[in-house]
Amino acid sequence: MSDNSPVGLDLEQQLDNVLAFITQPDKGSAPNKSTQSVENVLNKALYYLKNEQPPLAAKWMRLAAMAGNHRAQFYMGLFFIKGQGVPHSVFHGAVWLSLASSQGYEPATAALDDLRKHISTRRLHDAQSYAATLYEQIHQQQFAHLIPRDPDAS
Repeated sequence: MSDNSPVGLDLEQQLDNVLAFITQPDKGSAPNKSTQSVENVLNKALYYLKNEQPPLAAKWMRLAAMAGNHRAQFYMGLFFIKGQGVPHSVFHGAVWLSLASSQGYEPATAALDDLRKHISTRRLHDAQSYAATLYEQIHQQQFAHLIPRDPDAS
């Protein structure tokens, strides 16, 4: 019989167990399961940010941002501007802030206004165009199940 206590497992196995636990699908039957799971992902990202683990925070924040969470998109913008857990990129920061701002998230709008003095007008417009493309990708991914499929297209 193998010893599965934390002391009996090597570090790699312990990390695998933790990762398996935090990434397991939610088995609850809540009516707004997708919203809850996105909030769970966002909370994991904030946990890692609070515990000064920027690469893990950025990983989980990106998942929530790509699920359409405007607050996570705002944080992704800040991560890129600060180079926190991701490569430093004012352009990519402007993309994520534009995306969050376009959905009415006021802190993103304020941050984007502050960022305007650090990026050229052309680069800002490029970032906004890229944000529009990203918006379309996110929503196509989110709502793909609602698009009727042509059974003869196979």
